[in-house]
Amino acid sequence: MLLGKNFDEIDSATIQALVGAGATESVHLEFKRDPYGSADSDKKEFLKDVSAFANALGGHLLIGVDEVDGAASAVTPIVGIDVDKELLRLESVVRTGIEPAIVGVRMKRIQAGVGDVIVIQIPRSYNPPHRIIFKGSNRYHSRSSSGTYELSLEELRTLFGQFRSVEERAKTFMRERLLRVQANDGAMPLPVEVGAMIMHLVPLPDFGSGRRHELSELRQQSMAFAPLGASGYTPRVNLDGFLLYRGGPVCRGYTQVFRDGSVEATSVSMIAEMDGRRLLPSVAVPERIMQALRSYMTGLRAIDASSPILLQVSFLAMNGVGLGIDPMRVLNPPPTYGREELHLPASIISEYRNDEDYQDVVAEQMDFLWNVFDFERCFYFNSEGKWAGP
Repeated sequence: MLLGKNFDEIDSATIQALVGAGATESVHLEFKRDPYGSADSDKKEFLKDVSAFANALGGHLLIGVDEVDGAASAVTPIVGIDVDKELLRLESVVRTGIEPAIVGVRMKRIQAGVGDVIVIQIPRSYNPPHRIIFKGSNRYHSRSSSGTYELSLEELRTLFGQFRSVEERAKTFMRERLLRVQANDGAMPLPVEVGAMIMHLVPLPDFGSGRRHELSELRQQSMAFAPLGASGYTPRVNLDGFLLYRGGPVCRGYTQVFRDGSVEATSVSMIAEMDGRRLLPSVAVPERIMQALRSYMTGLRAIDASSPILLQVSFLAMNGVGLGIDPMRVLNPPPTYGREELHLPASIISEYRNDEDYQDVVAEQMDFLWNVFDFERCFYFNSEGKWAGP
């Protein structure tokens, strides 16, 4: 965050406040008076600055703010160029000049007097180190409180070993949480013997860095994290972060928002009984996941949780459960599942979307689910991953 503001909230007043306070450059912040030029050396300088943030702790690069001895001294708006085209140019340079690609870089223009300031947010990477590959370069950089520097061989070894396993550690965390839910040792006891759906979201950079959100931040977004399919819920703070649960004497589902932004959403109302058979409703499941994912991603964006985000959907007490499909649409009823647990392969949500539409992500998860029941794909989504309905 910049002065406690999420990226979408950064405005001209934020920039003026930085200058008024004489904010100093740090491992998280750098000022540039003038835009980066178009010469190869200028592009390499830009790539060095961006990759250094990603290889360190992440931060913000402000173009159009002058500094004296590292302290913001004046707003120097960008004039005389098409700033929208400049943003597209910078995005292209980042996309093609760094390997592996940095996921989650965000840029925008802020009107400041007669011109604009460009704000670039670079997340701490969960997959460093990133190197500059532009024009045959092969350099790795990072940041300290003194600025940007080239990584040593020992630091490179540390980065390669330390962060390559973040995704695997996140998957281990999700497996451990599922074991807790099964053992009635989750955020709330659940009657999992009737069947349960569990949805996990893990912001990988924050999970890997040990970032902690303020409980007040999580509480402010409580409406976005409502339990799966719940029309009402009870919120409360707990040791792990912030909890929202539904049900009376018996909890029917909850959402646990952890202090690092990870989300665990549960429901024991997904498996239906019909003519003595236990069935997953083939329409209700994707509809509920789409609704929840859109809402949860909105909440994560509001607390500035870092992308990419790992998504996994699991089901418990699945032995003998079938997939409930209109018999007019299939020749033969699909086979039943023969194990107690069903863990769908994880999906990566690379970045937040302005239209808040993650239907293609749900389509991928539903294709996995339908594969279990002998279908090649879920035919409620079209070839582009858009919901077509039953």
